Amino acid sequence: MAKKNFSVDDTLYKAQAKKLVRELKLDEPKFVREQAGIFAQLLCKITPPFKSFPKMSGRPTYTTGGAQAQGKKAVRAGFFSAVQRMGNLSKWKSKSIRSAIRAGDTSKLTVIFANMKNSNKHGMKVRNYSDQLRNSKRNARGRVNRGTQPIVAITNADVNKGLKRAVNNVGIAKSSFALAALRLGRKSPPKWISKHFSKVNTPVKMPTAGSPIARFTSSAKGLDVTMRRLKDAERFRLKAMVLNLKSIVKANAKKAGFKTR
Repeated sequence: MAKKNFSVDDTLYKAQAKKLVRELKLDEPKFVREQAGIFAQLLCKITPPFKSFPKMSGRPTYTTGGAQAQGKKAVRAGFFSAVQRMGNLSKWKSKSIRSAIRAGDTSKLTVIFANMKNSNKHGMKVRNYSDQLRNSKRNARGRVNRGTQPIVAITNADVNKGLKRAVNNVGIAKSSFALAALRLGRKSPPKWISKHFSKVNTPVKMPTAGSPIARFTSSAKGLDVTMRRLKDAERFRLKAMVLNLKSIVKANAKKAGFKTR
């Protein structure tokens, strides 16, 4: 079947929601704030990490089972795609390598590895570890491209500390949306997400009687996955909001003694 371009217009859902809010005489700013908070929470849920892409349905949550562990696993894999440990000094049989490691001579080690054709470190550059050096191996999305040649860090302890810092950053992308949800009245997210609040910039505009519109913006590496599903998430929440309002109308009608279907 040939591919066809198509679009889905959600104007009808927005109009229905606005009409029902007014019919029910709800506090519009309060209602908008609540719905915006649930939407921000949903965006947090569909932002990596996760084991498999989360369903949008179900009770509002910030994350899904196993997400943190999956994030740590992915960070470790990406980290060692960019940086390798030198290894224990005692495991190197070459006296010149052991001497260079003790002296911290990265240039000499790079030359030695250039000629070690049977080594898994053949041709690799040796450097002193730094987070900046590791980040230079990552693309704009925070990932290490396939085929990237890692550097060898001369001091194992520095690599281990760098890995610990990298793993500790799991949850930053989620925290940008979680902070918006929290400011819009939702409950606090898990600590592995909330601990990053100081690292993200998430301005939120609260709805008012004169302007019943909520706005929030988020920026962090890893949000490209969320952006690809943004329209789907927005439509899902609009449909759910309209259904919720219709159920309130039905419940009110039932209380008033009218027959409902």
